[in-house]
Amino acid sequence: MSNNTVLQIPISKSLRDQAQAQVLEAGFSSLQDYLRLHLTQLKNNIIRLSFEPKPVKLSAKAAARYDKMTRDYLAGKVKTKTFNNTDELMDYLNR
Repeated sequence: MSNNTVLQIPISKSLRDQAQAQVLEAGFSSLQDYLRLHLTQLKNNIIRLSFEPKPVKLSAKAAARYDKMTRDYLAGKVKTKTFNNTDELMDYLNR
């Protein structure tokens, strides 16, 4: 008697086709092969689930702007306000 089971996941044909193209391009023999590997790695705690957005890639102009802001802050050119506690901060922000 086989110890295998079938996992059925309803998805759109478009999603299946796009995912299949990606895994074939990555060198897998099939989408099922990729999913077997992924589930095995998950089971063995080799990979962990993470639901994080992709990092934001700044434009060259924005990166230069933020770099200048950082340099100005580190050089003491930016006036900062300090607070002794959260209530003071919230009072300041709510003005």
